[in-house]
Amino acid sequence: MARFLMMTQPYPGHVTPSAPIARKLVERGHEIVWIAGRRFQEKVEATGARFHPLPKERDPNEMEVYDFHPELKDVKGLAQIKCWLKHIFLDGCFAEIAVIDEVLADFPADVLLGDSVALGLYFRAEMGGLPSACISLLPGSMPSRDTAPYGLGLLPGTGVLAKMRNGLLNLLVNRILLRDVTTYANKVRERLGLAPLDGPFMAAMPRKISLIMQLSTGVFEYPRSDLPGHIHKIGPILPEPDPAFAPPGWWADLDTAEAVILVNQGTIANVLEDLIVPTIEALRDEPMLIVTVPVKEGQLTGLPPNVRAEPFVPFNRLLPHVDVMVTNGGYGGTQQALAYGIPLVVAGETEDKREVAARVQWSGAGINLKKHRPSPQAVRKAVQRVLSEPEYRENARRIQADFAQHDAPTRAAELLETLAHGDTP
Repeated sequence: MARFLMMTQPYPGHVTPSAPIARKLVERGHEIVWIAGRRFQEKVEATGARFHPLPKERDPNEMEVYDFHPELKDVKGLAQIKCWLKHIFLDGCFAEIAVIDEVLADFPADVLLGDSVALGLYFRAEMGGLPSACISLLPGSMPSRDTAPYGLGLLPGTGVLAKMRNGLLNLLVNRILLRDVTTYANKVRERLGLAPLDGPFMAAMPRKISLIMQLSTGVFEYPRSDLPGHIHKIGPILPEPDPAFAPPGWWADLDTAEAVILVNQGTIANVLEDLIVPTIEALRDEPMLIVTVPVKEGQLTGLPPNVRAEPFVPFNRLLPHVDVMVTNGGYGGTQQALAYGIPLVVAGETEDKREVAARVQWSGAGINLKKHRPSPQAVRKAVQRVLSEPEYRENARRIQADFAQHDAPTRAAELLETLAHGDTP
């Protein structure tokens, strides 16, 4: 038996895909204390882990993320990534380390396990000489000669010219444009008694983590010939069954509709005017059933007859009925659609969404609109094209077949057990 101290940032897209890994570890006889946001206590405890709350200054609880962190509202792309890293995750390290120390006082963990941006946890592992492991919930971000820098949303390209472009862009972005992030991180590390990073933040920080488990596979992640050996692609985490789900009254419409279009706005960048409203306008007169999530009661009024709005629908129940997903590019939701062989139309430029949209384009499984707020005309044209051109669904089903070969929770548990026993995964 091993002890795992786990910490995830207080967002559904970080907690939900981590839960099956926690449950699998508990099933295999291990102990877990999981530090998470207060609104996730029930979900955490349902895995068999012990819940411990994040500090309130790190936990928006029921607040919208952009209200809790207003500094994120007016920036996108690389500028927003810098803001997240410096002013949310690096600034939050000290409070995170304090709560980790609280737990470690009574729970001597063998491994510290976190999500993609649990920077306080990874710094604390260094400080105490503990092995650390990352559940990587975001597209691969480590710089590579085979890819453009993370955050630009550029396809990797092939051949000598592409490698030259990638090299120049990596130099520009990681050593110049993101130099302030590296400087900022090193100031935080100095306050914690840690040595400076031995290179740019995006390249050096992943090497400080003992094990990184990427929740994807090679059919949806760019190939990297220089990927370090401690990074393992273990497959996506798919939705767990929700036995308490009661289908809404319109559920039978899914079986009679000519086509079903799911519009998924996501849980962080959730301004309905960005994607849900343009999609409704685009498809209101089409012979399709439009399902929009998440939409709280009263947020949308005067809906056309072919639109259904719900605050939540379990994707494992809805996706088997869907023909196309229109999404702002959340990594988890996108891969869930692909796990059911559903092609996509993607429009998103905040958080990691520009990179997710680029991977949809690269894999051939959908259309990247390259807009944060696309026009109704662009959405209509893209949906009609994805429905009428079979290669999008064929590529989505190719990815579906690959995903089906992976059992991410079991593979994660095996790697974590190896790490806990003192071996190299």
